[in-house]
Amino acid sequence: METQKKYVMFVDETGTPKGNTQFNLTGVLMEYKYAIDADEAGMPCELKRRLHAFKRDVFKTENIPLHLKEILKAEHPYGKEDGITIDMLRDFWNKLPDFLRDINCTIVSVEVDKQKLHEFYSTPKDPYVVAFAHLMKSFYAFLEETEAASARVVLESRDDYQNLLIQKAFFDIFNSGTVHLDVEKSRQKIKGFIFSEKQNTIYQSGLEIADLVCLPLSRVRRGVIEVKPRFVHYGDENRIFKAIKDKIYIRKESPDQDFRNWGFKKVPITKKRREWSDHPWNH
Repeated sequence: METQKKYVMFVDETGTPKGNTQFNLTGVLMEYKYAIDADEAGMPCELKRRLHAFKRDVFKTENIPLHLKEILKAEHPYGKEDGITIDMLRDFWNKLPDFLRDINCTIVSVEVDKQKLHEFYSTPKDPYVVAFAHLMKSFYAFLEETEAASARVVLESRDDYQNLLIQKAFFDIFNSGTVHLDVEKSRQKIKGFIFSEKQNTIYQSGLEIADLVCLPLSRVRRGVIEVKPRFVHYGDENRIFKAIKDKIYIRKESPDQDFRNWGFKKVPITKKRREWSDHPWNH
C-alpha cells in the first residue's frame, strides 16, 4: 500500500490588495520531501539541488536569490555592478521555461480584478479573502484527490500589518469553508500556516519557485505577454506559460476540464468565456 504523502503549498502574490487594479495569489504545491526534507545522507532536497544547479548554470553562483521583479529590471543583485552580464540575463530567460518544466509541482493561480469587484458588488470582500477562497478550494480538492496525509501553507513574510491581513484572510476561509466544496476532511489535513523570510533555508527554494511563476501567470491571465525584461529581447511568445501550463490544477472529475475553473481563476467573471488561447493578442 502506497504511503500517504505530505504536501506543502508555497504562496506568492503580485500587485497589492489596495491601489493597483489587479491582484494575484499563486500557490505552488509540492511533495514535502521533494521541496523540504533532506535525504538520509544529509543531502539537500531535490528541489534545492535543481535550483542550485540552475543558478550555477546561468549566474555562475548558487549564492544568489531568485527574485523575478529585480531580475526583470536588472537591479541588485542582478546588476552590472554585481557582475551580472547581459549574456547571463539572456541565458536566464532562455533557460527558465525548461527549468520550470522539469520542476515537480502543481500550480494554482487566482487573479482578482479589484476594480470589477467594486463595480459589481455593493460590499466587496477583501481581495485577500476572495483570492484565498479560490486558492484553498483548489488546494482542498487536490488534497482530497491525492489522499494526502497532511499539508502546510508557506508564504513569504512581509511587514507585520500585511502578514496580519493575509493571516486574517486565510483563517476566514479556513474557519468558514470555501465555495461549493465539502472541506472538512481536507481542512483537518492542514497542519501549519507559516510566514517565512525568503532567505530561510528550509523554505527558500519553494518560495523562489512561487516567485518565478506568479507574475507570468498573472500577466498571461490578463491577456498580456508574460514578462518584459529590461535589456533582453524576450519576443512575443509566452514560453514560461507553455512550459508550466500542464502543471495547472484541474479537478479530475470536473466535466469541462477547463483550468480557468480551478487552477487558473480570474474573479469576478463578468463576460462570456471564450475558448482559451496561449497567445496574448487572441484573448
